[in-house]
Parts: sequence; structure tokens; C-alpha cells
Amino acid sequence: MGSHDQRALSLPTISQLMANNSSEGVTQTERFLLTAADPSDGTSEDKLRQIINAKYQAGFLKPYNYVSGYTRMQRFMETNVSQPNIIRILEVLNTFRPTFRSIAQALDDLDLLLVEEGFERLLLDYDNVFNSFGVPACLWRRTGEIYKANREFADLVGVPLSYFHEGRICIYELMPENSTVNYWEKYGEIAFDATQKAVLTSCVLQTAASIRTMVHTDSSRAQTAGSSAPLSTALRPAGHTDQPSPSQPGRPVRCCFSFTLRRDKYKIPLAIVGNFMPIQQQP
Repeated sequence: MGSHDQRALSLPTISQLMANNSSEGVTQTERFLLTAADPSDGTSEDKLRQIINAKYQAGFLKPYNYVSGYTRMQRFMETNVSQPNIIRILEVLNTFRPTFRSIAQALDDLDLLLVEEGFERLLLDYDNVFNSFGVPACLWRRTGEIYKANREFADLVGVPLSYFHEGRICIYELMPENSTVNYWEKYGEIAFDATQKAVLTSCVLQTAASIRTMVHTDSSRAQTAGSSAPLSTALRPAGHTDQPSPSQPGRPVRCCFSFTLRRDKYKIPLAIVGNFMPIQQQP
């Protein structure tokens, strides 16, 4: 069990936090969890500010380490992508990574923190969008880590919805290498062009063996443990569940695929929102 899971299991329950909310013993972490679960009355903007401020006070809102994201992708490619396609992907990445890096190095910690706050705002904005959107969709960082998806997307790739948060799964782990290369090449065409933000193309969705193994292992452990759900499960947004998705994980699904870049104030892609429309196979 990872450190994140260990922390989740050690957290108090919602009822315990509510009972202790008026006491001085509530930690910043507990206060953030309370605020996220039940923000005070006010406008949507007021509630958003409360949640973001509580997350910052608890030490959870920090500048994102994109270097580790690229390192993670490199490790995945080394064992899952052929050498010619690795070269094609790296050629694309090398066209924009130096520029992104130079811009980031010119920003101080406060600037980077405000960029991350913008990302948090996007995630909260897309809560309602994804909950009411019937087309399979997900949102990921420019390094590929998925931070939000809807039930339709989880069903399409055959992975429980609860895995699509905090970057646990990456978009390139859900595509065969030809589709991954196509995505990065299309992304590279508009990454520098602030006047362009959307691409319409096609792809195949196919969950990597490593993800299928992770889901199977987690499911087996959960069945063995038979314990009550931790606080992290209780706080998930509506629709987040560990119930298996109806699709068979690992089967290829050909899709019409569009993605839209959401940029920060420095015109760097902050998030990518992808929509996937399965193509009906001819009998």
C-alpha cells in the first residue's frame, strides 16, 4: 500500500470531524477536508475561494512538478513504445519543452502557485460540465496525468471512475502507441499557437496492461481486506465509485477524438480536455 493510501486509512471519519469542528484540535488538513465536503453558504465563487484557500493552508496547493511528469512518461515509453515512435514523440516534446521550461524558470513561487490555483479552478469548473455531459471526456495536464473524467469515459476504457483523479492514470496509458504518437504530434502543432486551441482527429483507446494489473490488484486487496471505506472515498464527488466499469479493459475502441487546450496567463497549456466518441463498427 502506498503512502497516499496509508494516509487515507489513518484519517478520521466525516462524523468525527464534524463533531470536533468547533474544537481547537482540528488540524489544517481536517479543516480542508471539511471545507471541501461542505463549504459555507455563498456564491459558487465564494465556495471556490474557500476550498482553494483551505487547500493552500493545509499545504496541499503547491506548484506542480512537471519535470517528474515528463520523467514518468519517459519511463513508460521505455517499456511500452517502440524506439522509432519514442524518437517521434521526443522530437515533438523537444520543440516546446525548452520554451515552457524557460518561462517557468522566470516565474517565482507565487506566480507558480497562482498557475496551480488556476488549474484547481478548472477542475472545479469541469465538475458540473462532466456530470452533465453525456460524451466520454477527461481532463489531463500537459504531461498527460488525468485529473478528472466522467462516468462515460471510465466505462469506455473499462476502468473504475475513482482512478481518474490526482494523476493516478495518464492519457498515454490508455492509448496504443500509434494513437499516442498522433496525439503528441497534433498537440505539438498548436502548443505554441495561442490562436489555436482545439484539434479534431481520431484515436484508439486501449488500456495498458500495467493499468489493468493495478486495477485487478487493488480489487483483490479490497475484497481481501473487507474493511469500511476510508474518508478519501466518502469525500469523492458524486459518481466516483470503485465499482468496475462495464467495458472489458484492454479491448481497443476506435473513437473520433477532439481535444481542447486550456492555457494559463502565460499562454502555456495548463490542461487538455479530451472528448471521445466511439465509432460504431460495421457488422
